[in-house]
Amino acid sequence: MPKIKPVAASLSSHVLGAFQQSKPMESLANFYNKDLEKAIAYVAVGSIIAKDGIGCYKYVTQSLKNDKIPEDKRKFVAALDLTNGVLMITAQILMFFAMRKYSEPLFNRLFKKSFNNKMANNIATRLRIAARKADETIERKLNIGKGNEQVRKNALDLFKFIAELSAATIIGKRVLVPFIATPLADKVKQKMDKHSSPDKENNNVKPQEPAVKTAQETPDKAAGKQLDITSSSTNLLSKYKNTNSNLLNKYQQAS
Repeated sequence: MPKIKPVAASLSSHVLGAFQQSKPMESLANFYNKDLEKAIAYVAVGSIIAKDGIGCYKYVTQSLKNDKIPEDKRKFVAALDLTNGVLMITAQILMFFAMRKYSEPLFNRLFKKSFNNKMANNIATRLRIAARKADETIERKLNIGKGNEQVRKNALDLFKFIAELSAATIIGKRVLVPFIATPLADKVKQKMDKHSSPDKENNNVKPQEPAVKTAQETPDKAAGKQLDITSSSTNLLSKYKNTNSNLLNKYQQAS
């Protein structure tokens, strides 16, 4: 067992070393070195969008294979999942780039008074006062402007990252998507109902009741009627025979 750990550590180091020296990692490292805030924002929002894309695919496949959903409703549920996933991804991308365009002007409008020359002079004055109270020496000309600009840049980078991430995940994903997805889902449902309505109408048509059968279509009844006719004619014949026999007897007696 003790020999396995060094082997695993060396193997992982070789794999990670080779991965770090690959061209994608080199380009990503250069991207981070060039603009740290931009690289972090792109990677953060890109990972969220990738996660939503994988989740959309899983939801759609599960809806199509879910035995708990009626078979005639599975495609409708899968269509809603696909629509919701596409809307989430699209809204996050649009809101991210929109906020990225307007985040700096918004920052300047909100914090314009916090990073101007007057504020820099006030900071220099406070530093001199604090140095005198502590009996410390301080430079006569403090380069507050350069430090103030660096503080402003760091604050702007943090503001842009929070604003862009919030716009993509909160405004785009949690506000705009439900607002659009609900009426869009109703339209998708109506459209799918229109396509499935002819089948439903055919399925809902009740079979027509057979027409009243005539005597020709009902052999039993026809046979019964014929039997009645035969029986009635037989009765008349017997009556006729009886009448004739009675007349014959009377004639014989009279003769």
